[in-house]
Amino acid sequence: MAELQQRMVSFIVDECVRHASTDVGISIGAAVNGHTGLVLSSAPLWGPGTWELPLTQKLCEALPAVRYSVVNDVSAQALSLLDETASSDSMAAALTVSSGIAYRTIDLASGHIPLDPDHGVQGEIGHLPSAFPWRGTYLSAVCECGVQDHVSAFSSGRAIEQLLPRLAGPDWNIAAFGEACRSGDALALELLDAFTLPLSTVLLYQATLNPQVRHTVLLGGVVDELGEIYRDSVLKNLARLGLYEVTSRDSGYFDRRIKIGNGDGLEALKGAGLYARRNGRAIQ
Repeated sequence: MAELQQRMVSFIVDECVRHASTDVGISIGAAVNGHTGLVLSSAPLWGPGTWELPLTQKLCEALPAVRYSVVNDVSAQALSLLDETASSDSMAAALTVSSGIAYRTIDLASGHIPLDPDHGVQGEIGHLPSAFPWRGTYLSAVCECGVQDHVSAFSSGRAIEQLLPRLAGPDWNIAAFGEACRSGDALALELLDAFTLPLSTVLLYQATLNPQVRHTVLLGGVVDELGEIYRDSVLKNLARLGLYEVTSRDSGYFDRRIKIGNGDGLEALKGAGLYARRNGRAIQ
């Protein structure tokens, strides 16, 4: 693992030299202590376990002439909302569904991302306990972090790819699933509703606990692939689950609050650049 992490450091340094960079924003798909900039772990990158990486320190030691700004990828996506979300008087959130799953709230007026005061993290919802009901039974699956039955074990892109043959047969893969969803195939849409249910449940709890989040933007490879079909599935689950004393009075509540990103896949890069320009210190 140390060799793999060193290869990451070397790649970044080589690119900085190649482009003669002096200020670099880095968006990384890993849990990061936003107070210290310490990279804590990344199941999609490094598998189960805790593999801490003082990335900024390593980069400064290798190439001290460059100013590095390291930011978690979902925090970077949240920062990109400062330019893309019309309202600036409320909280917003970025929710990414790709090889992993995470969520980040941001104050649109100040650009502040709230963090745990001691541990510097927020919104690692992919590693919340979850359940996966399917046709009258409950299935179990192991998350890439090594723990059983997390949200990411059922709703991430890699989880969908692994569960499709198990649920629908050996001929089903991620490409066939996407095409079937777009063509309105009944089984594919039933599967999609099952895959989005763990995530929809988290969004329901989020709406209960923090109603100030008025905009949630769905991002990441799975969302980009399916677009509004994915959002419709989330909204369908939320309508069925219901938000107590809200959705019964306001049927469009979640429809107004949950949107999909623009689909260009550049939100994390835009946010990393914005972060580097604004303050040049690592956040979560």
